[in-house]
Amino acid sequence: MAKIKVYEIDEKEKYQSIGCLLNVIAELKSKKEIIDFFMGMLTPSEALMMGRRIQVAKMIIDEETAETIRKKLKVSFQTIAKTDHWLKERGDEYYYWISGRIKNGLKEKDAKKYREYTMLDKYPGHRILKDLLN
Repeated sequence: MAKIKVYEIDEKEKYQSIGCLLNVIAELKSKKEIIDFFMGMLTPSEALMMGRRIQVAKMIIDEETAETIRKKLKVSFQTIAKTDHWLKERGDEYYYWISGRIKNGLKEKDAKKYREYTMLDKYPGHRILKDLLN
């Protein structure tokens, strides 16, 4: 895909393009679908850097020093500074909101796997039908 300059694109067109992307993402149902989508859309380097920026953001939120972040994640000071700016540019309210999302998104998930339920699980008679179909 040819590289374009972001600043040469009309604001309306930017919002349409980004809106289209977000509509597709919103339709994805499972974590696996989301991962598969991004791994297909992004180069391995882009996917890794997006993940790294989230890790950098979490470490900034946890008040790690820039030097610690740089050594642990092997990112530049510029990446750390840009991520810090992204976190704080919209004020305290946004910072606390996004901090909560990042912390919740990076929590270790319980080892328990919960069974996925369908409408066929709702009533005992339907469960028999489901078991027959499987």
